[in-house]
Formats: sequence, structure tokens, C-alpha cells
Amino acid sequence: MRHLKPKYRQTATYILLLLAIFALMESTRRCTHAAPLPTIVKGNSTGDTIDVAIIYGPLSYYLYADTIGGINFDLLTAFSRDAGMPVKMWPVVSLESSLANLEEGTFNILASLPSDNSVKQRFLTTQSVFLDKMALIQLADSAGNIRIKSVLDLANDTVHIQTDSPAGARLMNLDNEIGAHIEVVSDKDLSEEYLCMKVAVGDIRCAVVNEKTAAAMKKRYPLLNYDNLVSFTQFQVWLMNKNDSALLNSVNNWLKEFKETEEYRQIIEKY
Repeated sequence: MRHLKPKYRQTATYILLLLAIFALMESTRRCTHAAPLPTIVKGNSTGDTIDVAIIYGPLSYYLYADTIGGINFDLLTAFSRDAGMPVKMWPVVSLESSLANLEEGTFNILASLPSDNSVKQRFLTTQSVFLDKMALIQLADSAGNIRIKSVLDLANDTVHIQTDSPAGARLMNLDNEIGAHIEVVSDKDLSEEYLCMKVAVGDIRCAVVNEKTAAAMKKRYPLLNYDNLVSFTQFQVWLMNKNDSALLNSVNNWLKEFKETEEYRQIIEKY
């Protein structure tokens, strides 16, 4: 009987840990009309373990071949190591239900979202973890032509976002700035990655996601265009329950020191 080589033993371990997400994600790559990924809600670990709802996607948390990666994954791993606090990460897709579970205490941290007033009213937020922007994604034709050439062209158009995404507030402000209505459709239980996929295959015409997510998805879908930015540079932050100021202080103290290190710079450059 042959024994599995180390490489394959490692791959098998990751597949067992992330089977539900990985299997469904692979199916969506093969089928343009696959169902959206389910939210995996666990949390409530015992002892001093910190439960983190980590956004599943090419920027935040992802399975690369036989290695788990992502900017939030790498930073949370470093935090757990340096602070001596055990961290358990739960990949999530539905932003709406994940925020509700954070409020209820099922999770201790959600990583991550752009910082804005709608987020700060509901949660404690860390100092900036990294920087990003919101971008409008649409499908270019084979010659590279796009339908929406500036955000002014969004007048009387329809834009899809994740339910409870800060993009909703930004589009509402943009609605007022251009003096014309923008129809915003909140897609429940859809990740930013899946919104990109739906635009890329022509299911929807446009959506707003983080620029770094759009850039990663363009590698898979070359005709995906994200030239039109919807926001200025934004602080991506980790969210915590309003009652967890002690954890907030611990994370902020760590971030302040870690952001001065070469390891932090390497992580940011990597993604």
C-alpha cells in the first residue's frame, strides 16, 4: 500500500478543513450559473480562543493550490503569534449574517471592511489595517470598450452590491452628487468574488467591490474592467462588538507596532 507524499497529505488536510467552500467554489468556476456559496457560521469557541469571521475571497482569505493565503489571513496569523492569543478563523460569505453574528457575540472579530459611519455606528473598529478603494466593475468588449466611462454615467442605472456593504452609503452619496437616481440592488449571501463572476459572465451589468478584489478577479476574467473608482482611498479595518473594548485595545496596540515591521510591508506588497 502506497503512502501519500507529504505534499498530498497537506493538500488533503486543507480540503477536509475547507471542503464545503472549496467544493462549491470549484463548481462555480466550472458553471457560470452555480448557486452562491453558503455562509459558514460557527464561532463561540471555548476558552480564550478568538473567533474571527474572515471574508472569503481572493484578497482576504483564499486557498492557493495547497497553501492558504490572503492579506487578512496572514495578518491574523501574525497577530495570533505575536500576541499569544489563539485565533480560529471561520470563512464567511454573507456579509449581512456575519455582521449580525458579530453583534450577537458569535464572533469576536470580522476581517475586514472599509471604515465608514455606517460601520462605526454598529461596531468598534481598529485603526487602519490596510488601504483599499471601491471600484465599479463592468464587462469590456473584445476591443476593450466599456459602457460606463465615468461615475456620471451611472445616472438611472442599476448597481449591485453585497447586502450591508459600505458601498451602499457611498452610492447614495454619489446619487446626490450627480443629481440623478442610482438603483442599488443588495445581493444577499453573495461574496464580492461572486459579484465579479456574475458581471464577468454577463448575468449582471455592473457592481461595486473593493479594488484589490477586482484586480485579483481580472486575472481570471481579463475582460473585467474596474477603471472607474467609486471612492477615494479607504481604511480597511477589523470590526468588533461594541462591548469588546479590551480586545480592541490589544489589537490596536499590536497593529501600531506590527505596521512598522518589514514583515507587514512584505504582506502588503504580496497582495
